[in-house]
Amino acid sequence: MDHGKITSFQVSLLMYSVILATGFITIPGISAHYAMNDFWLAPIVAIAAGGIVLAISIKLHRLYPDKNLIQYSERIIGKVPGKILGLIYCQFFVFTGGIVCREYAEFVTGNFLFKTPMFCLVILMVLLAAFAVRGGVELVVRSTLLLTPLFILPLFFLLLLIPDFEISNILPFMSHGMIPVIQGSLAPISWYSEFLIIAFFLPSVIDKNKTVKYSILSLLAVSASLTYVCLVSLFVLGSDTADKVYPVLTAFRYISRADFFENLEALLLAMWVVGNFIKIAAVYYAAVLSFTSCFNLKDYKPFVFPIGMLIVIHCFWDFPSFFKLSGFLHSAGLFHLSTFMLVIPILLLIIALCRKQWSKLIT
Repeated sequence: MDHGKITSFQVSLLMYSVILATGFITIPGISAHYAMNDFWLAPIVAIAAGGIVLAISIKLHRLYPDKNLIQYSERIIGKVPGKILGLIYCQFFVFTGGIVCREYAEFVTGNFLFKTPMFCLVILMVLLAAFAVRGGVELVVRSTLLLTPLFILPLFFLLLLIPDFEISNILPFMSHGMIPVIQGSLAPISWYSEFLIIAFFLPSVIDKNKTVKYSILSLLAVSASLTYVCLVSLFVLGSDTADKVYPVLTAFRYISRADFFENLEALLLAMWVVGNFIKIAAVYYAAVLSFTSCFNLKDYKPFVFPIGMLIVIHCFWDFPSFFKLSGFLHSAGLFHLSTFMLVIPILLLIIALCRKQWSKLIT
């Protein structure tokens, strides 16, 4: 197993990048489809889900220190059921890695590198992530630390659109009630639930007393960033946001200041590539640890490339077209992510607390 050491700040920065990597591009359009001009409220409403996932992950880690999600699942529900759940989670993370790879490749080939074979982009990204995963948890996290400035910088360029803002687009406020906002919050809820990935990194954290503080800061930063992106999309595009596949890309194309700040889509592309590398590496790492933890294997490195091949296969097999991917992300995908990253962890925590209480009563 991996014996690398990281800090709470580093893992919180990793989770910020993991959630925002695909969320800032995808969430505004999905949420606007349901919540109309109130879609900017969706990331705020959904923050409770992120808080629940973080609280569960940290509580389970404290109950079973130095163990990841799969390892303490065996302690909670039994050895055989735990191993079965571990294999299911391995498949889930491989599947999720395939989704992220497909999102990454569709955005790049559909908007920038039109003639580049999608297969080449996916293979290169997975190969790069594989080397990061083989390097261990420290390499994955420190890569995030190095690349995060490049990941965050393009968001500030959206401020150049302030002169073009139509603040009146926010009105009428809550004209359709709270139900559309709740429906629109399903997308950010599924993204926030990805905070569960932290369960695979917490055993390597050395300053565990700071985990709660930095996790909360990470959650608040994600919520603030998504709300900011949604508001920019709303003020620039208005009701047309729901009709755009990538509202933020459209907003970037509006930027034109002093004949100098123009054609800044390349910055968005850089942010997309960097963010997706971080996210794929984190999900990839979780998939590898899920598999090796099931069989109590000490060295996970021999399984990195085979699992990477499975991610590539899922990328093309499960989503042969953009329409399949888009349909999944707008419907079943929201419940798919939430089931594995929110519902099952809640059940695990309930069972763990019941077992702990029962053992106290017996003794």
